[in-house]
Amino acid sequence: MRLRPRGHRGAGFRLGFGRNMRNLLMAIVAVSMTWMHNAQAQPLTVDPESVVPLPDKFDMEIPAPDAPPEIARFQGAWIGTWHDDRHILVVERVTPDGHANVVFAQADSAFYGTNREWWRDQATIVDGVLTMTGFRTFRYAFDGPDRLYMTATLKNGGVTSGTLVRTDAARLAAGDRPIEWPWPGARVSIPHLTVRTPDGARPIMLEATFYPPAGPGPAPLAIITHGSEVGRNQLRTWSFSTEAHWLRDKGFAVLALMRRGYGRSEGINGEDDFGRDHEGSLVDVSSGVAQAVEDLESAIAYGRKLPGVRPGPVLLAGQSRGGFLAMHYAGLKPSEVMGVVNFSGGWYPYGPVTTPYYANAGRGAADKVPQLWLYADNDKLYDEALIREYYQAFTAAGGRARFELIDGVPGDGHLLRLYPERWRPIADQFLATLDLKRP
Repeated sequence: MRLRPRGHRGAGFRLGFGRNMRNLLMAIVAVSMTWMHNAQAQPLTVDPESVVPLPDKFDMEIPAPDAPPEIARFQGAWIGTWHDDRHILVVERVTPDGHANVVFAQADSAFYGTNREWWRDQATIVDGVLTMTGFRTFRYAFDGPDRLYMTATLKNGGVTSGTLVRTDAARLAAGDRPIEWPWPGARVSIPHLTVRTPDGARPIMLEATFYPPAGPGPAPLAIITHGSEVGRNQLRTWSFSTEAHWLRDKGFAVLALMRRGYGRSEGINGEDDFGRDHEGSLVDVSSGVAQAVEDLESAIAYGRKLPGVRPGPVLLAGQSRGGFLAMHYAGLKPSEVMGVVNFSGGWYPYGPVTTPYYANAGRGAADKVPQLWLYADNDKLYDEALIREYYQAFTAAGGRARFELIDGVPGDGHLLRLYPERWRPIADQFLATLDLKRP
């Protein structure tokens, strides 16, 4: 990992009686230029969500000689993400019986409404998992020699996750931070198939996170994509770490796509450029839907060429607008889709304009594409009546899907995917019915 140094040391000089004035002036100029470079390198404004506070020093202890290797290996500093925001864990001390002293630190997160902070805490290490309990239960397990996969579970069952990699504790304490923050998967850039930069020189690039298959040999590809966001939240990148690990465990390679204008993807997000009548009432969403289809087509073409990916139909999964897109694309090109997992899918909660898309998708996919629709009865964006209207339109037109309306999801049921204990048993059953070796 490359770390950004806190500063640059100017070439020091020592005044001696034999130095002449010319050398002195040259040295002063050199030092001044270094200072200027330093000043220019320090930004005058800093992204508040890039700051992760830490104590002035760590109380690091080398593990005792009799500490089991599966316990001792946790000791050290770890840096990465939790729910796609910046996170640092420092394991200062471990004992042979599996107790640990840790420093937990996190950045600001406007999306989750949390402030940057750090604190010291106690943890236990049992069966290769470091666990810290409190308002959430944090679990860290090795996902490689120097890589941790973490999950954070709320008492109501909500789960978020992330990935951390080992780093140098002394440099962290000194204020060094990575230039590129570690990320749950491999960041990749997808060349768009149809949209180019304004000067026409090259295609715009879409951001995605790639998770190679966990096992040997080529694996089918699963593509996950996100819902809609408002304002600056559109610039947030989603790794879909929890869902990606689930799909990898089930035998897939996974590509998490950020459509144009979202995250670091280039281009302008036009998905909400709705057609309206003279009075401003919504009458058409086709332009934004077509744009999203182009983005997904670009991801499918790119993903099929990634290492470890087997050519052939892909599994499409998505949250909210991404779930709608998975269903819609399966209706357009059923031969290219192995199956659909739709989390709370919808383009916009207005039936007169959006329900016909479900009927068209049903006619196109018919019984050729297995689909799983996962919704909650307390979805605050798509109410139960509208959800059932969508499903009725889909099936009446010939579509087939396993439809699950789950009750009792905490808070807003639109965030059902954050509660895997509620949907994963159902989804596991669905995936077991798919032919993963289909050419």
